[in-house]
This record gives sequence, structure tokens and C-alpha cells, in this order.
Amino acid sequence: METHTRWLSYPRVLWLALTAAVLVSWPMFRMVFLGDDYIYLGILANRPTPAPIDASTFNLYRFVTGDSSVTTVLMQKGIFPWWTLPELKMAFWRPLTSATMALDHALFGTTFIGYQVHSLLWYAGLIAAYSLLMRRVLPGAVGAVALLLFAMDDVHAIPVAWWCNRNALVATLPALLGLWLHLEWRERGRTWAAPLSSVLLLVGLTGGETALGVFAYVLAYELLGAKGPWRSRLLGVAPAAVLAVVYLAVYKQLGYGSFGSDAYLDPTGQPLAWLKAACVRIPAMIHGLLLSIPSDLSFMFGGQAPLFVVLGVGSLALVLGVLRALGPYLPEDERRHARWLLAGALLALLPVSSAIQSDRLLTVPGVGGSAVIGLVITHLWRNRSRSRGWRAMTGVAALLVLTHVLLAPLTWYFSVTMMEGIGRHMVQFQQQLEKELDPQQLPNQRVVVLTLPEPDLAIYASVNWWAQGLPLPRAWWTLSYASQLHRIHRTGPNTLEVELLEGRFFDSLWERVHRSGRFPLAQGAEVDLHGVKVKVLEVDALGARRLAYTFDVPLEDSSLVFMHWRDGALHRLRIPPVEGQATLGYASSEGG
Repeated sequence: METHTRWLSYPRVLWLALTAAVLVSWPMFRMVFLGDDYIYLGILANRPTPAPIDASTFNLYRFVTGDSSVTTVLMQKGIFPWWTLPELKMAFWRPLTSATMALDHALFGTTFIGYQVHSLLWYAGLIAAYSLLMRRVLPGAVGAVALLLFAMDDVHAIPVAWWCNRNALVATLPALLGLWLHLEWRERGRTWAAPLSSVLLLVGLTGGETALGVFAYVLAYELLGAKGPWRSRLLGVAPAAVLAVVYLAVYKQLGYGSFGSDAYLDPTGQPLAWLKAACVRIPAMIHGLLLSIPSDLSFMFGGQAPLFVVLGVGSLALVLGVLRALGPYLPEDERRHARWLLAGALLALLPVSSAIQSDRLLTVPGVGGSAVIGLVITHLWRNRSRSRGWRAMTGVAALLVLTHVLLAPLTWYFSVTMMEGIGRHMVQFQQQLEKELDPQQLPNQRVVVLTLPEPDLAIYASVNWWAQGLPLPRAWWTLSYASQLHRIHRTGPNTLEVELLEGRFFDSLWERVHRSGRFPLAQGAEVDLHGVKVKVLEVDALGARRLAYTFDVPLEDSSLVFMHWRDGALHRLRIPPVEGQATLGYASSEGG
């Protein structure tokens, strides 16, 4: 037996895949807590919450339910900015994932390495489940190559490394085993596997909505991969279809889902808004799936969205063209399974397109993506000497090997390093903020953050403060996330007007996380935070550009602590006298 054939045989290739997964994921051990992690740490530590939120130990992801009375309190305490839509909802049912996180906290406290090892075990289990699927549908070299690609796939970097994103692994692992059992039932006639398949699909749904993507593979298999008459196929898909419909109905009835945010769009409640966003998000995720060109780039360079749409459509056309050329040389079973696996991968993009496009959403689409890319690479290599045209096609194989194999460890490293940097920046920010604020005085003070253009810090500054058990101020108001220069004009003893010298308020996605662009604040709109009233003074065709803030006491009152972002940190700000003005820049030389 040739050396490469030995290495591509089971179980040796599984051990090779697990080893590769550990090696590429090693940078995760440099990670720290960040972002939403602090929400769950605070809940698990039983920190008193500013408002009666519905989140609990086994329901951690249900913290914004559309209750305007709760939202108002969270706005008052700085958890949400003042422009938050009162009916904002971002509530997700993930009890199994919540249970794994509660276990982490109980066992390891805040020692993060324990959390990371736990996530890595889930990832190892996912790779083992994928090996079962590949042995069932693509046995031999093709399935072995697909397994190696799946184990190294950089789309897993954030779900493995970021604690709060573990839900992708927890949801996918049992659901993938459910898909494998479905195939055992349909391909081998093992009737006992049918009910077990439904049970595991349901368990996957308790891990998170990500598992809905696996149902797409069940549908794709019965439509494009299963043998037998259509009546048999319809009966085959019926258990999963009924389960999905019941799950969605109960999910909605219990008040889960999203509303009022441009970050999360509900296809059932906001079909037109979702469709408009999906036309950009899905193509962007296709090039992340098939060419391993990060989907996140299309979000980072939002102004170039058409380019990434073309890139996504082009990558799909390239892979379809290669599959068509390979078609006559593929065994019938490989052609059959490749057909439904690719269709399933594309269908699995539909549920995840509800969120901002990102590689971290591609865990389930990657099940079919890795299989198809593995098939393409393997057969292009096998057929490389057929003719001059085939030799030219090896360039496609080389491109796929470059992006999916050679660059994958680098992408893992840079993805995790970027997240680590954000987390450490948040820690440094918190330490600096503690020097600026006197914890002894805070219960009697209102912190007024005039500018904070760092999105992660703006959203999580007060959350981190609360999660660490530090005393909360009477109020914490972040007045602007805008990154442009602000001009403030003190119009009275207790009033300020703020305008942007360029750009508009609420024109970035980070500002629209809490209030969708579909619910703009009109000129003259007012928001009362019980201590400060905000009024939109000027709106033009591009959006809001001037705001007014009226406080309940003179601005010199000791209960108010004014701060703004400068030189990479929040600093106290001396408010100008009545009728005075100041320009708030982000470096010392820019004033403020």
C-alpha cells in the first residue's frame, strides 16, 4: 500500500485530523474573556442585575425580550445606548449550551484555560462525528481529504476559541450525528436509527439555532441524493420537517427571536429586510465557504459590498464548473453525494444569514463545503495527467490547497490573535477606567460618556464593570458611538447641543445593533432617561446630525461625571461655560 494511501485510511486519518485540529487551534490558549462572555459570567456569578432580565443559568442567551420597561432600565444603566429601540429583542433558546457554560463556571471559576479545554473537547467530538459521516457517504481518499480539510478549516477558529460562541459546536455535534443516523436508516435500512436521528436533531436544537442548518442537509439528501420513489423520499424527510416546524412554532410562542436590530434579522418577522441583507451576506459567506477568503472582509469593507457579492458568485461558478468537468470521471455514488452535500451547504447558509456575515457562522455549511472541496482536490490530482487542459486545471487545485490547507493555520492564528487583542484591550480599558472613576463615589454619580467610538468598548464598558462586581453608578449614559469629530455647544446651565462635523449619527452597523435603520429617530424625537432628555434637533436626507441633551441639574453638579474618548482611553472632560463651544477629537492635538 502506498504511503499516502495508508495515511488516508481509517482510523489513522482520524487521529491525523485530530492532531491537525489541536495544532491549528493552539493559539486559542492565549485568549481571554471578551464581549458577551462578561454577560454570562455576571449572570452565573449571580450579580444583581439592573433590571429583571429573563436570563438564567440554563437560559443565558435570553436577555433582551422586547419588554420596553426592562429596556429603559438597561438604557439608564448604560447596558444599552439611549437610542435603543424600546421593543428591541435578541433572545435565543440555547439551554444545552447554557448548561455547558454553567458547568465551566462551577468547575473553573474564572480560570479560562478550563473553558478552552472544554471547547476543544467539543471540537474533537465534532471532528469524530464528521469522520462517521464521511465514511458513510465518501469512503476512501475523498472522505479522508474532506475530514482533514474540515479539521483545519479556519471557520472554526472563533467558535472554538471564543467561549460565548461555543454554541455553534454544541448545536452542530449532536445534529450531525442525527444526520449520520438518518443516512444509516435511509441508505442501509436500519430502522432503529430513524427515531434516534430525530432525538439527536432535537438535542442539537437545544444547543442553538445553528442546528437548523443540519435540517437543510436532510432535505437536500432526500431531494437530490436519496434513491427510490418520491413517496419514499417524502416519508424520509417528514420526521425532520415536522420537528423543524414544531420547534420554530414553539420558539416563537415562547418569545424567542430577534426584532429591531440590523445585526440580527428574523426572516419570518422581517422578510424584506432579511432578504435585502441576505443578498449580500450569503454571497460573502459563499466565498468564505468555497475559497476560504474570509467572509468578514465584506463586513469590514462594507463600501465594497458589490465586489464581495461578485466574488461569492464567482467562487460558486468556479466550483460548479470544475464539478461539471469532473462529472464523467466520478463514481456514481460520489457524484450523488456531492450533489446533495453542496446543495445542503448552500441551503444551510439561509438560517445563518440572519446574522452579520462572518466565517464563525460557517460551521454547518462547512460540513458540505469541506466534502465538496475535498472531492475536487482529490479528483483534480488524480486526473492531472489526462491532457493539457487537465494540467491547466491543476491550478484550481493549487488555489484550493493554498487557501484551505496552507493558509488555514495562518488564518486561525490571525483570527484568534485579533480576538485576543480585543479582549486584552478591554481589560486595559477597564483598568484605566477604574483610575478615572472613584468606586466610593459612583453610587451617587451619573457617568456621561459623550464619545466612545470603539464599538466593543462602547457596548461592553458598563457590562464588564457590572460583571466584575464593581459598584454601578446611579446612571451610565453613553451618548455617541460616532467616530467623526463632535462639536459641543453649551446652550444653557444644564443643556448641551452636539453636532457631527462630518457624517451622521446612527450610520454605522454598530450604532444600529440596538436600533435598526428601519426605525429612524425623526427630527424632534425625544428620549427621556430620567435624568437627561435627548432631543433630535436636525435630520437631513443622510440622517441625524445634531442632538440636544437637557440634564436635570446644572452641568457643574457633582453628580455628573463627563467623559470622552481621547488618546485611546476615556478621560474626564471639563464642560465649557454657557455659550461656550469645544471640538471633541480623539487625540490631544484635536482639542477637547
